[in-house]
Amino acid sequence: MIVRSKFIEKLIILIVSASIFLPTIPIGISIRVDDFLVLLLIPLIILSKPNFKINGLLFSYSIILLSFSISTFYGYSFLSVPFSIRDINELFRMIKPFLIIIAVGYCNMKILSNYLNSFFKIGALILILLAFLEFFNVLNFKILFYNLYNFDFGSNGNRLILTAGNPNVAAALVLYFLIYFLQKMLLSRDRVLSIIKILFLLVILLMTSSRTSLVVFVVVLFSSMYFHRKKNKLLSFIIVLSCVILVLPLLKYFDYLTIGFISFSDGTNSSMILRYQQWSDAIALFNQSPIIGWGPAKDLHTSIVDNEYFLLMRRYGIIGCLLVMNFLFNYIFVFLKQKRKIDIMYTQIKSIHYTTLLSLFMIAIIMITNNFFSGYQLMPLFVVMIAISSASLRKSSKKITDE
Repeated sequence: MIVRSKFIEKLIILIVSASIFLPTIPIGISIRVDDFLVLLLIPLIILSKPNFKINGLLFSYSIILLSFSISTFYGYSFLSVPFSIRDINELFRMIKPFLIIIAVGYCNMKILSNYLNSFFKIGALILILLAFLEFFNVLNFKILFYNLYNFDFGSNGNRLILTAGNPNVAAALVLYFLIYFLQKMLLSRDRVLSIIKILFLLVILLMTSSRTSLVVFVVVLFSSMYFHRKKNKLLSFIIVLSCVILVLPLLKYFDYLTIGFISFSDGTNSSMILRYQQWSDAIALFNQSPIIGWGPAKDLHTSIVDNEYFLLMRRYGIIGCLLVMNFLFNYIFVFLKQKRKIDIMYTQIKSIHYTTLLSLFMIAIIMITNNFFSGYQLMPLFVVMIAISSASLRKSSKKITDE
């Protein structure tokens, strides 16, 4: 029996949608709907095609899985880490990107990229609707919404949390959409609707009051201007001017942002002072097992470090941390080397390439104060995008260009 690959593409988009928009299943440990959906990829991959091939991205991630497993075993065997089902759950979760990478390799890149484009379009409308319902608490929507997603009502002030349960993760989700529509506008003729969505999403980003994500947006905005400087100088200038005109008058309504930047500059920011202590604790534990780490050790150590570089070093040592950095950021060098080839690809795929690149700038900054690789909501979408980018380059001999 041969399964049509088009069904795999739909399932991949369903997995991404579930990871971003559906709540965690409340059964004692953190299980999500997409954790179950991704298991459906296994029989589909087996039934779809027999010509499975190892690629660089899959090999890179396989080594990460091996390294993490060794770190976990080492912690249990030599560091007196108590066994925890949460640690095993963490390792099983790490298999999800592995299956997604395999599945994307079986897909038609045009079809999958078109589906992903539809996901971004519809997903942006959903985020905009949810954001305004939550922020203005229309018809007590916030209480209903928080109960549905099992969020702690009132713990985040008036900062938006959307479907993330955390304002900083919510801001990162919004940034994905901002980056995509920014690239879409600069690479295609879909400009008016794109800039409208960008401005709405930028307002939502302000509503999350995430200082890190606001810095990321500035970096992404100017990076986009640099990469598109030859063809879209005027349009890039208009985008920057529009964002500045929108943001500056609104900043005064978001005290958490303005006060946070001021207190950070004078060294009195309480959240950063707490982070410094968490980082110091993580480094102290890393020094006790610097090569292999402790494994997840969730029943022994806190999962809250607020710096994923230090978290990865503590859990998986310098080896595991470097393997993750290679998996994430190697694509920057691939993009720069293959840019000419990317620029003649089908527009949807080209947009995904640029979104993947600029998402890596976002990831590099976000990991300084939050989790990305270890997070449950942010990874699946990125893995799909980088897998499409890598697979399309491998298949570029077929000349996937605009028809």
